[in-house]
Amino acid sequence: MNLTIEFKTPVKSGSFDWQLTQEINVSNDNGDVVAKAEIELLTLNKHRDAIASYQQLDSDDENTDWEIPLNLYFKGQNLSAELCDSLQVTPNVKKAQTHIMLEALSVLPQYRKQGIAQYLLKEIANKHEKAQSITVLSIPMHHFVDPEHCAEDHNKAYYQLLNLTNDVTAPTDLHQFFSKVGFIEYKVDEALLAAPLQFEIFIASPQSLLK
Repeated sequence: MNLTIEFKTPVKSGSFDWQLTQEINVSNDNGDVVAKAEIELLTLNKHRDAIASYQQLDSDDENTDWEIPLNLYFKGQNLSAELCDSLQVTPNVKKAQTHIMLEALSVLPQYRKQGIAQYLLKEIANKHEKAQSITVLSIPMHHFVDPEHCAEDHNKAYYQLLNLTNDVTAPTDLHQFFSKVGFIEYKVDEALLAAPLQFEIFIASPQSLLK
């Protein structure tokens, strides 16, 4: 089976031009979408670092998945020194840094266990090789995706094919997958949280995904 990948043009996901979303589709020989990723790209710089960026996102009256990352494991526009060392990425205090949030990653049931999800992640890493980090808040998709709420018909049709109401993917399955393909788990000190997290946090760099 030959796979074709399409990166949609990034678009603003909110009020700021430094916060973009992008859809990536993998198609088979017949042109059918068999896998999909949705990512958010956030660009930080020395004038608007992680904390300043979060404050702006928070004041924009929109919930943001970046709350925990920006407040816990960033320093300035970079990942913390410890994470930079673990992921073997070089921090830069002068240049802007782009960070990616993997909002959703899925493969149609009949195409799973064929390496397509890892292929998709590697293509994202190749496309955005200058990004410093890729974060995923890991939770099975049936907990947060409802096809009926999709704004675009093609996404609604795709997510309906996932049959999420019968999906048996468990957090342990995701933990094993992300650990295998180049992510490291970030453990949050529960004393810092108002309530236990409903997800696990994994972080990678483009380089760690391409190894």
